Amino acid sequence: NADVKIGFTPKFLKDDFQTLMTDLSKKAFAEKGFTLVGAPDPNGDIAAQVDALQNLLANGANVIVFAPLDAAGIVPAVKKANEAGALVFSIDDGPAGGKVTATVRADNVNAGAQGAEEMAKRLKDKACWAKDACSVLELQGGLKTPNGLDRSNGFANKLKELAPKVKLIQRPTEWTADMAADAAQNVLTQTPDLTGIFMASELMATAVNAQLKAAKKDAKVGDANSVIRVAIDGTPQGLQLIRDKALDATVSQPLSAYATKTAELI
Repeated sequence: NADVKIGFTPKFLKDDFQTLMTDLSKKAFAEKGFTLVGAPDPNGDIAAQVDALQNLLANGANVIVFAPLDAAGIVPAVKKANEAGALVFSIDDGPAGGKVTATVRADNVNAGAQGAEEMAKRLKDKACWAKDACSVLELQGGLKTPNGLDRSNGFANKLKELAPKVKLIQRPTEWTADMAADAAQNVLTQTPDLTGIFMASELMATAVNAQLKAAKKDAKVGDANSVIRVAIDGTPQGLQLIRDKALDATVSQPLSAYATKTAELI
């Protein structure tokens, strides 16, 4: 099994989810006896991710595994691997072209829909519900990735079905906490009575909570004035926010299964 030489890249290591996914993947590869050529961090830059994967191939990787930052942007690395006869495995999201051996990802439309179900359930307890005056901010992921698009479609369509009178405000974040914070700040200024915020990833939650605090809207979960906060991921950080009453709910992703399933398929 040591002849299986793996080159791995996450999207970035600035959030719990990607860091955990990287650690669990390394562990799953080690348990199978595979050789890890390297696991560099492209830090959110698609050009750096493509370069890193090409370097790993040049250094002898015969399998590449990655969480793609951009579905189209990753294709040159996939094609380079195809030319080299290396196997290509994509985790958490899929490329838009090239020959991929397997993609291991969750049903992200369903994850978004589950977020909307939880949001609608909690909106019904708010004073604005009876007056048809509720408003929800959806902080979308990167819309150039299948996950970002699927989660947004799943959430928006299900919310429209369950709560057609709720005003939905959508803002893209490119999976960054900074863009999420800016969007939250702008929307809270324009819509001071905002009822809920849905986040496509928990990586935005701490930054969004800081904006709620700055706007004096950071009442804890359970308080009548609390802004409902629902996210996706289920990382230790997100679960701690729930314990601290700073996040209402999160939709769990099968994180450990991504790593073990990918190792099995390899």
